Amino acid sequence: MTSLPQSSRTGADACPGVARPFGAADGAIVRVRTGARPVTVSALRDLLDIVAGQSDPQIQLTSRGALQLRGLPDPLPAGVRTAIAATGLVPSASHELARNIVASPLSGLGEPGLADVRGLVAALDAGLCDDPALAGLPGRFLLAVDDGRGDVVGSGFDIAIVATGPDFAAVLAGGPHRGWAVPVEQAVGVALDLAREFLATRERLGSTAWHVRELGVPLGAPGAVALSLPTSPPPSVGRHGDHAVVAVPLGLLTPARVAALADVTDEVIVTPWRSLVVLSGAGGLSRLASAGLVIDPSDPWLRLHACTGLPGCARSAIDTRRLAHELAPRMPLGSLPVHVSGCERRCGTPRGAFVDVLAPSSVPEALSALEASEAALSP
Repeated sequence: MTSLPQSSRTGADACPGVARPFGAADGAIVRVRTGARPVTVSALRDLLDIVAGQSDPQIQLTSRGALQLRGLPDPLPAGVRTAIAATGLVPSASHELARNIVASPLSGLGEPGLADVRGLVAALDAGLCDDPALAGLPGRFLLAVDDGRGDVVGSGFDIAIVATGPDFAAVLAGGPHRGWAVPVEQAVGVALDLAREFLATRERLGSTAWHVRELGVPLGAPGAVALSLPTSPPPSVGRHGDHAVVAVPLGLLTPARVAALADVTDEVIVTPWRSLVVLSGAGGLSRLASAGLVIDPSDPWLRLHACTGLPGCARSAIDTRRLAHELAPRMPLGSLPVHVSGCERRCGTPRGAFVDVLAPSSVPEALSALEASEAALSP
């Protein structure tokens, strides 16, 4: 049997939640996990009300489809926790850190997929929250539900359900090398059993692993096989039947952007790519674009990323967001993501190859670094 790497973790993860904020230079950070389920625009407006007194009130979209608030009072007042819970986005206070689920966001909305997995997502989230033991999952443990198109199964999941047809699915643990084919109605139960086994194995080994691959031993019943997983890019921005996909520059939802969403739809789905599926929003693309949401596949904001930077992060040498806004209209053509980092930790870098722009002191310096990196990466 192939040996697996063991965890070198020395403690629990520090991922923020409502009950466990993270202190940063600009105040407390709280992350609200959506469980890959639709979010009402009214809930987004309620979250904005919580940060309304800040100089730059906004909601951050994370790379796991969560909603993040920062700059909150530290320590976090009980009233803020109550207000977040009142949005309806925290169905289980005990499990809020464990609801790390990503799912194919266009599943069941008229686009190609081998199955409509929205019911599986709801059942997985509900089953997770119904089991007190699963509240102990690490805040970095990720569950994925892919409808067979292959858009989220490449997210570095711990446990995944991948539709292989309308009636069958593959359940995977730690990657494509351990998978089981099951009837679709059994998939959620198998996935939750694997999550329980992860916790039990971690306790038995005295491990502090955050992920399945860090346990050092395989999970699941005998008979697992390696599977060839489908792959496809994230959904493109623009119209998708009756619905729309819009990208959110730097993943920042401002009051103006949420107001535009409210003019177009009642619900959105937060994707793992800092974009939104705007349900029944195809007719409102011009209104969404007027608020700065991206609907053009050639828009440079689709390639441009940045860490938090100053003033939110004390480690950063620059205001990365300001620089990104100045850089965006001057970016040369290219295909790779561009990430502006404020320090050598390079937080929030995209998965796969990207152009690394580290703490430039000016836009010309950033352009020079970008052009040099593009040239070095060109075949």
